[in-house]
Amino acid sequence: MAEAVLFSLATNILKSLASEMAELGGSFASQQIQLLCGAKDGLQSLRGTVQTIQAVLLDAEKKQWHNNQVKLWLKRLKDVLYDVQDLLDDVATEDLRRKVTPGNEMSKAVRFFFSKSNQLAHRVKVTNKIQELRKKLDRIKNDRTFHLEERQSEETTAIGRGRKTEIFAPDRAIIGRENDRKMIKHLLFDSSSTRSVSVVAIVGKGGLGKTALARLVYNDGEVKEHFGLKMWVCVSDVFDVNSIVKDILKSANCQDLENKTLDQLLNLLHETLSRKKYLLVLDDLWNEDRNKWLKLGDWLEGGERGSKILVTTRSHTVAKVTDAKSVIHDLPGLSKDESWNLFKKMAFGDGVESSDSELEWMGLDIVKRCAGVPLAIRTIGGLLYGKNKDEWARYKVHELPEIPEIDEADDGIMQVLKFSYDHLRSCLKHCFAYCSLFPKDYVYRKERMIHYWVAQGFIESRKGDDNLEVVAGNYLSELLCRSFLDVASKGDDGEVPTFKMHDLMHDLAQKVAGGECKIVNFNEGVSDGGIRHGSFIVGTFS
Repeated sequence: MAEAVLFSLATNILKSLASEMAELGGSFASQQIQLLCGAKDGLQSLRGTVQTIQAVLLDAEKKQWHNNQVKLWLKRLKDVLYDVQDLLDDVATEDLRRKVTPGNEMSKAVRFFFSKSNQLAHRVKVTNKIQELRKKLDRIKNDRTFHLEERQSEETTAIGRGRKTEIFAPDRAIIGRENDRKMIKHLLFDSSSTRSVSVVAIVGKGGLGKTALARLVYNDGEVKEHFGLKMWVCVSDVFDVNSIVKDILKSANCQDLENKTLDQLLNLLHETLSRKKYLLVLDDLWNEDRNKWLKLGDWLEGGERGSKILVTTRSHTVAKVTDAKSVIHDLPGLSKDESWNLFKKMAFGDGVESSDSELEWMGLDIVKRCAGVPLAIRTIGGLLYGKNKDEWARYKVHELPEIPEIDEADDGIMQVLKFSYDHLRSCLKHCFAYCSLFPKDYVYRKERMIHYWVAQGFIESRKGDDNLEVVAGNYLSELLCRSFLDVASKGDDGEVPTFKMHDLMHDLAQKVAGGECKIVNFNEGVSDGGIRHGSFIVGTFS
């Protein structure tokens, strides 16, 4: 995957090297050919080089955001490690072909010697390639003019220790927003406007919980009774009016939309909204083009008086573009007590109080750095869950002070999220970054994503005979508990059949995936040759 998951790639290479070296202890005839070509020494040397590099990878991936020299070093390393992996895959394939060929060892050796798959020629080619790659890796290993600390991967987690964090449904996970919920409801029920449709905007920086608050209001019983029709559309970065119209109709349960012309869609929209008091949520709006909004706004005028459009956005400018008379609710950060209550739930468990005053003191100090931003509190609390006092102290004293204070910009919160990401197990980093192949606001299906992760080889079986799909399900639960993923729906049995990703988490996933994971738009073409995982937009994701 990307630079940020090279530790896992190096681990897989070391496993493959160990397997290939074990093959050298096979039959006498095969062993002589392999040793003749020097493959054993080459593999051993390559293995030592990869192990040395692996020891500093975790520190390198942490520092790359602030050091372009480290970032360039990781890019060079990534390219060579993928070449090593490709070579080992080629060797494994050739060995498998030799094993399944009928006949005894001597006859197989003779047959391969006089065939196009000459075993001797193949091993000579492999040995030469190993030497070439080892020299490249040695140069990269020695070309560290910057200091990198050897670190151990954090493979023990709360779940790994046998503890279980409850995965909360979206509405239950909200703390400290009761007054905001009442205020938004009051604004939605207000019928003083003389126009048929008016706009209410929830404005606040990333991670404050604008979408969560809007969802809480959207699902409120009184809101359901007040509005005859409710629709929810996630807009995000691209404000395409035609696509938004189609998404509005989908949310209103209109069928067979794909082959309809724009005029047909507009007629259907008019019929859908006509003589109804409706609520339309436009979540995560970024459009600052007044003309685009006027075009859409004209098409939304067909509702009964008292209809409302609820917008969530980070920008006051966007709120004003939608409607100069829009009512803006500035969403504040959580209070000190609310922040502490959320942190306790994430760090200690729901309803659990810490009896350790020193832990509580450290926790209160850590919460201050989160500036009342729920997403930051949840991720830091999830990181600390199940950790002992020494680990808390290490984070507080040595690592958290390096993160800038959260301000009105999103940089501070992104640094907090990256800090939590740095302390994920390497296998989880693969799975998280892979989610960047899907667009923002995408609803992921658990079973499908598990199959993708298993097929990509991201799932590690410690015992060798574990059910990989069960292990992948545990990975998913851990990412949910750590707030890298969010619950989209939850069954009565407590299972999570679908999940989503916060837009800031999606930004983080794209950043750590780099250019290797990319959503390709056929209309834009492909210009980057470094893509290793790609998804293609040919219409809409489903």
